[in-house]
Amino acid sequence: MKKIIAGTVMATALLAASTSSWTTLDGHAYAAAKKNTAASHYIVNVNGNLMTVRSLHRSGIVLLAGSDMAKLFSADYRYDPKHQYYEIRRTSPNIRIVLQTGKKAALVNGKSISLSVAPQRFGQELYVDAKQIAALLGGQWKAEAGVAIVSTSGSFRPFRETWQVNGSTATIHGLVLGQTSFYSVNDVAAAFGATVHVDKKTSMVKVKKGNRTIIFNPFSYVLNAGGKKTSLPTAPFIQNGVPYINLSAIVYALGGEIEEQERFIATSGFIKGTSIHPQWINQNTLLISRPDEASSLLLDIRSRTALRSINEMDLTLSPDGKKAAYVDENGHLFVIDLVSNTVQQIGEDDEVKTDLVWSSDGRSLYCIYGSNNEAVAVVALDNGTVTKLIDDKVKYKTDLRLSSDGTKLLYTVANEGKTNYTDDQKTDVDSIDTSGTDPQLILVDLSSPTKQPTPLTSSPDNKVDSAFLSNHDIVYVSATDDEMSPPSLKVIRNGVEQTLLDKQNIIDMAVVKSRIYVVVEANDLYTIRCFDPSTKSWTTMGSTKNEITSIAPSPYDDQIAVTMATDGGEKVSLLRHGAWINLTK
Repeated sequence: MKKIIAGTVMATALLAASTSSWTTLDGHAYAAAKKNTAASHYIVNVNGNLMTVRSLHRSGIVLLAGSDMAKLFSADYRYDPKHQYYEIRRTSPNIRIVLQTGKKAALVNGKSISLSVAPQRFGQELYVDAKQIAALLGGQWKAEAGVAIVSTSGSFRPFRETWQVNGSTATIHGLVLGQTSFYSVNDVAAAFGATVHVDKKTSMVKVKKGNRTIIFNPFSYVLNAGGKKTSLPTAPFIQNGVPYINLSAIVYALGGEIEEQERFIATSGFIKGTSIHPQWINQNTLLISRPDEASSLLLDIRSRTALRSINEMDLTLSPDGKKAAYVDENGHLFVIDLVSNTVQQIGEDDEVKTDLVWSSDGRSLYCIYGSNNEAVAVVALDNGTVTKLIDDKVKYKTDLRLSSDGTKLLYTVANEGKTNYTDDQKTDVDSIDTSGTDPQLILVDLSSPTKQPTPLTSSPDNKVDSAFLSNHDIVYVSATDDEMSPPSLKVIRNGVEQTLLDKQNIIDMAVVKSRIYVVVEANDLYTIRCFDPSTKSWTTMGSTKNEITSIAPSPYDDQIAVTMATDGGEKVSLLRHGAWINLTK
């Protein structure tokens, strides 16, 4: 208690020693005596939030209500009627300011400082110089374009950030108020090829790009983009003639989209809708299927824009990435030159062809052939000649694969179940015996004169995602219908089967350059892992909580294209150096 009394006496004595005379004025009397004094309200942008404070205008000087100032900075405010002083106290930063009417001295944490403008009382309120009080409270106050801009935590902090705009590097400047970032409208507009005009009289900001016009002002949260009004999350402002605004708001208003974590802006927005089956054309380009539009796109992963649209889907890319093949609804085979965008029909054969596989030299295509998928054939692309390699009449061949040296074929086949009938006319089915119908892997040595299909497996499990390694080892995912028994990753080497990964929820598997990539799900976390057979070691490439449905590792570098499930279908993303990048929405 003694310390408080001592502090009060010291404050009173110090302020009383000011060179200005001390006068206690009644508000009404003061207003009557000073006809050039008027009280009103003042718009303040506090860390991006518009607020109104009471102001006192006297002889061209604007003072702000002390209690309102304290509220802006989350400080306490009180008046000591006994000693006739006002106190503003804030705990972070720890500061105590003692003020008196008409005195150009203040006590700040026990030390006397000079004030640029003496506080004035109007009614029951003390009005103070906002700029100096804001600085004492650990912030900054600056007025421009009819609005005061306030940072309650430190001074305005300028910054510059490097962003990717359609894959090209751009620098965007900004200011931080409190903990909120605002970005230069001039810099963003320049990235979009837009112009900016600030009306000096009204402070209205107009951004124009082609036929699109965006209007906003520092007095409002409303942004008008082409006649459509939207609400801004924070109020814009103008500093040194440059308008600043929330980045996402101005990007979307200009017709673009933004990935803030990646610092990427797409000026025309991202590709939307279901995107599946990514294939690597080259290090920077993907071929993706668009089932909603029954088309395909060449997607530039740097700009995340479509280089070209193709009115076909289910394309199979050639090894050199320059051509793609497909079969139309009539069974005719076509090849698209992705460089010239020309399409060539290969021969006149109209038999069903599935599971297209290019030869390594790009001169022929292998396929599962026939209406019941009962044969394996190769099509010469120079003349369209179809040659059956396997014609054993065993139906339902699938998952055709070709070894990298072109000497071996691999496919999966499941025998038909035996149907038992109740009558000799076979009109009433009694039962179907499915024993012995489990899918099995079949290997064909193309260098052999007989090209005899050789079963590699006989186990009663499903075998999916089979693939050749460069040394002719074969890997596949083994799965059963038992939900309590998760899949396993297996390899067949010299006829002997080994398990590489046991009892894991394997979502997808792919082989690139003899490295084996798998997606494993556990506890709603999807992880991509890579196995190097030469070192027999596993490496974790990245994890995400988003549902991964397939993977396509790049043959050119360590990037991995993935498809992910979304509420609107599947999207294509990229895993690069452990970071996830959305290529489509």
